[in-house]
Amino acid sequence: MSAAQMDPHDKMRARDVNRVARGEQAPRPAHEFGTVSPPPPPSSTHNIDTKKTKKKQEEKARTSEDSTNYKTRHCYVKYVEYHRCIQQKGEKAPECEKLGTYFRSFCPTEWIAEWDKEREEGSFPAEI
Repeated sequence: MSAAQMDPHDKMRARDVNRVARGEQAPRPAHEFGTVSPPPPPSSTHNIDTKKTKKKQEEKARTSEDSTNYKTRHCYVKYVEYHRCIQQKGEKAPECEKLGTYFRSFCPTEWIAEWDKEREEGSFPAEI
């Protein structure tokens, strides 16, 4: 098979198993257990753009905050929906049981305990 007929992806491989088997390419050197390659020289890492790196870190933090805010809001809404449902239809209603199972599995128990306490004291912010 000539180079023109070779799949371009095969050209990109570091080692071609078939070539090694035919003796056309040296096998990969054996890795010695417990060895670690030396760190790259400082000259190879000085080109890293710190602005881009910092921007990516900030973006990742913002995404994490958005996700946490979404989960908190969603949890709170399901908690309120559940308690409104049991007031209107009773605790044994299938819709209410489904909402209860959902918010209990989704919300942290500390939040649920705090909201239950606030409801008992009458300081819960939502009308149920």
